[in-house]
Amino acid sequence: MYINPAVKIEPLGFFLQPGMDDIIRFKFVAQTNDPALVFDSAHVDAKKFGPDVRLSALEPGAAEKWWDVSKQTLTGGNFSVPPPKSSGTRGLNIGYTKNADGTLTVYVLWHET
Repeated sequence: MYINPAVKIEPLGFFLQPGMDDIIRFKFVAQTNDPALVFDSAHVDAKKFGPDVRLSALEPGAAEKWWDVSKQTLTGGNFSVPPPKSSGTRGLNIGYTKNADGTLTVYVLWHET
């Protein structure tokens, strides 16, 4: 998912929805208030993040209580990224909210295309 390994994160939920096209939902708190530091800049250009991002398009079966994106006003973006060590592309949809303590709550929706 191209998360910068130098950023400390606290996982809040992870779910793999296997199928012909796998989907992964991942929510975590990043110990930074700078969204540009959370992801590998070679694949995720934080300058393309914008307001009012929706991650619900691929979540009709998401029943996890922690995956509360429909209740959030998120900033973020959608990216096409190559999978490590293989061909093709994957969808990487990112949304985040800034927290009062200087951290970010980050939602990642990764899917095969």
